[in-house]
Amino acid sequence: MKLLHLLKEAALAVFDNVFYLISFFVHKNNNIWAFGSMFGTRYADNSKYFFEYVCKHHPEIRAIWFSANPEVVLSLRSKGYEAYRFYAPKGILLALRARVGFISHSSVRDIRPFVFTRATVLVNLWHGIPLKRIALDDNVSEVRNKRFCRYLQWLSQLLCPGFRRQADMFTAASAEDQRNFATAFNFPIERIKITGYPRNDVIFNRGADQHGSVAVKKGIYVPTFRGKENSSFDFFDQFGFDVKAVDSFLATKNTHLYLKLHHFNFPTQPIQGLINAAENIFFYAHDDIYEELASFDFLITDFSSIYFDFLLAQRPIIFAPFDMAGFAGNVRQLYYDYAEVTPGPKAHNWPEVLQCIEGVINNPDAYSAELKTVRDRFHCYRDADSCQRVYAEVMTLV
Repeated sequence: MKLLHLLKEAALAVFDNVFYLISFFVHKNNNIWAFGSMFGTRYADNSKYFFEYVCKHHPEIRAIWFSANPEVVLSLRSKGYEAYRFYAPKGILLALRARVGFISHSSVRDIRPFVFTRATVLVNLWHGIPLKRIALDDNVSEVRNKRFCRYLQWLSQLLCPGFRRQADMFTAASAEDQRNFATAFNFPIERIKITGYPRNDVIFNRGADQHGSVAVKKGIYVPTFRGKENSSFDFFDQFGFDVKAVDSFLATKNTHLYLKLHHFNFPTQPIQGLINAAENIFFYAHDDIYEELASFDFLITDFSSIYFDFLLAQRPIIFAPFDMAGFAGNVRQLYYDYAEVTPGPKAHNWPEVLQCIEGVINNPDAYSAELKTVRDRFHCYRDADSCQRVYAEVMTLV
């Protein structure tokens, strides 16, 4: 399977190089903008929300979504959006003519690298405020530091010039991640624009409608994924997750708990069966949590950057770094002292999590001052206008 994958990638690289050379001779249209995200697999993140903003507020722009996933393309077309699969003939022609391209994860895989010659403006909207060190700042990542991976990256950049393309603009939420992106990507800090993230506009646009005064409280558990292909990490058994006890406790608190997990980190089959039979514990089934993030009364996480976004809702956050000793420094380094930037109660196992849930339900304002302090540090803007600011910055480059 790995050999077939490598052969496929090599073939695609040939196509990319051919189209990359052709793109130098194709006139760019200022009103054609290309969008992609999540390595071409999903319709999500900052690219999604800015794409929808442009479609709604700037009909003079021909906004086009590109994806490797046929289901994404069909879904977007059913909603009236323009979308194409990678290497679809018409999609290639439009991609070659695009004056601006937007990505959130990878300039190589969110769309395709042949799109990004110097004649096309490349905007990296990124995918969150980093707590964990990333890219050049990360000295622990086993993938980045494998000699074979470094050689493979060097070879791919040599053979495919589009792979070396640096963005013309990065978006950031504050001076904190502006500085981190500059060092992580060896990127000029003046080209990192503090606009806020498009995906967070929805927290303000839908927050009041989604939250309201409902009887049942809702919490969501979103840990940072652990492990790699053919491995797993157990957040449940080894940290005292008793499904029946948790379900019974939640019933007494009239609270529902949702679990959003990476597929490497799902609990064992017996525990999954018990959770599926529980009345107050649910696996979160939607791909895009940001559409509903504002509906939750509290968040439980460990090192996931989603908590930085949830700060904008100014609701309780429970921090559950179960494997703190083994994670920070061994799996990933952190940019900050954990205690300094995590405004909320700490839990080291599931019985302690339940105690924290009881605390935030009984007194949701207990950490409000700390939440506000950290929010203001990491979010220059606390409003629903991030898309507008991104658009304004892009127009200065077109």
